[in-house]
Amino acid sequence: MSSPPAPKYRREIANFVALTEDLAEKRLVWKSRPHFLEYSTNTACNLRCIMCSQVENPPVVSTPKELRAPLFDELFEMTTVLTPSATSEPLLNNLKELLPKVREHQVWLDIITNGALMTPEVLEELLPHLYQLTFSIDSQIPAIFEKLRAPAQFDDVVPKARHAIARCKEVGLPVTIHMVLAADVVPHLEGFVDFVADELGGRDITVLELLDSSENFDALDAFAAHGEEGIAAALAAMTARAEERGINLRIEVHAPHGGEHTNADQPVRINSATVIEVMHLELDQAHLGFCPHVMGYLKVEPDGSAFPCCRGPRELHLGNVIEDGLEAVWNGEAAQDLRKRMFSGDLPEVCKGCSVLEAPKWFS
Repeated sequence: MSSPPAPKYRREIANFVALTEDLAEKRLVWKSRPHFLEYSTNTACNLRCIMCSQVENPPVVSTPKELRAPLFDELFEMTTVLTPSATSEPLLNNLKELLPKVREHQVWLDIITNGALMTPEVLEELLPHLYQLTFSIDSQIPAIFEKLRAPAQFDDVVPKARHAIARCKEVGLPVTIHMVLAADVVPHLEGFVDFVADELGGRDITVLELLDSSENFDALDAFAAHGEEGIAAALAAMTARAEERGINLRIEVHAPHGGEHTNADQPVRINSATVIEVMHLELDQAHLGFCPHVMGYLKVEPDGSAFPCCRGPRELHLGNVIEDGLEAVWNGEAAQDLRKRMFSGDLPEVCKGCSVLEAPKWFS
């Protein structure tokens, strides 16, 4: 008679210890498995944000229904945190299909939503499983918001975000407001801090660099419009305002602009995800130059294609978990080669200057 599996928290700790050994011994074939998974069963989105590839209205790709349950079981066994997205809206996953598997495997959800579908009822359904919640709201100016996030309506999304932030405060759940640094928002960054503090009741902002993901990149490029010095001045003013207002600010923009500015403490609901995350932050500090995502992040697209980071550059394609299985992808030739390059400092061109790679240096 076989013994029952170890409790999830013990497997998570054992997985972290295995990762420390993988890194210390500079192994290419790893005993550890990814603890952070990005996977959605479909690429559907309700918006056509002009800075996103969804603006081109691509066809929706879905994991075949009969493959989803076994794929959940394979991927979730060691997963601590799941972001159910594929350049898509996570709330367009079938929650009645997803949440029972999340509950079964004791996986925590990291939801990054455009907010249009985040009704109070949906929030209550998600709350028992949430690790953290993020709303993508780029501007306090309705015309700019609606231009960037078409066809979302400012007056629809903002009340939903306000309600969610207030409700999550009651249970100690962190909520972040994401904004993409597009050209139109740069002159209004200080006011955005006030908007988050006063209108949303929020305490955390992340500024994201605009990626070359759509045909509109050149028109939206903040650095082309305002220059490096102009961006530096605008971010400095935003940082000062955030300090004045007690708003935590994370700037995920290429060097030398990136940084983390902690100006307020927030009560946090403690669970295995929060503990594991702190442990990984410490490990990141001990291995500067080795990408934190390569350490333990796996992005799986609905067709099974796998990548070692959230941006999913085609140059870093690891294989296909549906066709080959997780083990063959996680320890395959492409993954081993990437680890070898990380250990030696011979970074792939696509990794150079990435804010994910640079972020641990902000704390060193």
